[in-house]
Amino acid sequence: METFDAIVVGSGFGGAILALRLAEDGRKVLVLEQGERLTNKDFVQDWSFRSQSRLFMTYTSKDFHTFLRYGKGLGGGSLTYAAAMLRSPSEVFQHEDRTGYHVWPESVTREALDPHYQTVEQMMSVSRASWADVPKAGGIFAMLMDNMGLTCDRTMYPIVDCLQCGFCMSGCPFDRKKHLGLNYIPQAEQKGAEFRTGCRVEQVKPEGSGYSVHWVDPHNIKRQAGADVVVMGASALETPRILLNSKAYLTNLHPQVGKNLNNNGDVAMVFLLPEDFPNAYLYMGRNNAGVITYAFWEEHKITIHAGAGPPALFAALDVVRENGKEPTVPLGLEFKKFMSENYPHRLISSLAIGLVDGDGEVSVNSAGDLEFDFPMNDHLKAYIGRVADVGRKIAASNGAELLRTADKTFEHGDAHPLGTCRMGDDPERSPCTPNGELRSHPGIFCADGSAIPGGTGVNPAHTIAANAERIAAYIVEKR
Repeated sequence: METFDAIVVGSGFGGAILALRLAEDGRKVLVLEQGERLTNKDFVQDWSFRSQSRLFMTYTSKDFHTFLRYGKGLGGGSLTYAAAMLRSPSEVFQHEDRTGYHVWPESVTREALDPHYQTVEQMMSVSRASWADVPKAGGIFAMLMDNMGLTCDRTMYPIVDCLQCGFCMSGCPFDRKKHLGLNYIPQAEQKGAEFRTGCRVEQVKPEGSGYSVHWVDPHNIKRQAGADVVVMGASALETPRILLNSKAYLTNLHPQVGKNLNNNGDVAMVFLLPEDFPNAYLYMGRNNAGVITYAFWEEHKITIHAGAGPPALFAALDVVRENGKEPTVPLGLEFKKFMSENYPHRLISSLAIGLVDGDGEVSVNSAGDLEFDFPMNDHLKAYIGRVADVGRKIAASNGAELLRTADKTFEHGDAHPLGTCRMGDDPERSPCTPNGELRSHPGIFCADGSAIPGGTGVNPAHTIAANAERIAAYIVEKR
């Protein structure tokens, strides 16, 4: 059996960062990535399911009322995210859930993460978008806020000299978005880390004083390798899948593994603009449309991000009008007529992100396949209702109309799953220590979105990355 000092599962923010820092420390590192090694020549300006299935894994909840996805390929979600890189507000780290539980470890604060945020920003060339970089959809959203006497901030991105092609989430074919394949990964390889793609990890088992990691390679051959340290960076969906499928071997696995699934408070909203508003041209410009408002943070603990909307996005949303006008049902001829008359000039999309409790759960079925529950309980209904009330207030103040985005409610899934192996101070309620180490099995670390214990208030990528830098520093020093 091959042996390494550390095996890293996944090559997104929670994997690539650990690979570089451990390789810099002189350790022999193996990284196993389920997806392909893609270059800018592989990224096509195409929203078809065929193209997207190469870049994303998507799962639907057991009751089919929501979906979650994550990016696959060498570089993970950094290949396909809309690229907003924002530091979480300080209040995020003081959040208590509805039972009074302090969700984040006391030692993990905004102040503690700031130096790690800064490191990520330097590594990935993160900077604030200029107003010239903000697409028209972002300018229109800023206009909505200005008409209410409110403000927007320009968003931070790892994007240099954006061409505004509008396909950020299909992978940037121009290398303007500085994904992990352009910084952390090549630097890790230069330091000796080995990255293997097309490898689907199935289990982790105790092996001597360390662990063995078992995977299926691109040729469908079962492989294994051993290491003293195993880093789980496969996403908040796949990391618990692997650990739960290892339960027969990882005896006394912490019972909270897979629980506390959080969607980062994502709620999608679409506004129908008045006819006298400037044309929004939603298909133009970067997918995250360059602006964010914190105007509702103090009262509601939500931020709202403007989005440029490619046709495929609107075709997938169950857009319905609340006032009884057509379309009264999602999809169908009414929907097509409405879209042909209003897209792309009068429809503007946005995403609210906020602090909600993690009431979902990732599990595995008898075949070992991943499943998840995300119950539409009273707490989630109330949260979505508060977000919708903010949306209606925005609409009413501008002579616009808020559209529902999921038939009788609002779309509340997407690409930000968190919390399924969360860090925490309470050993009963958190599978991982504040340093990301699995309490029941020392030497296994969770460094991806699964370790993030609650909502981040903004797109979580930057906080996942900063936390990975923090965990890496701990391992280098202590392990």
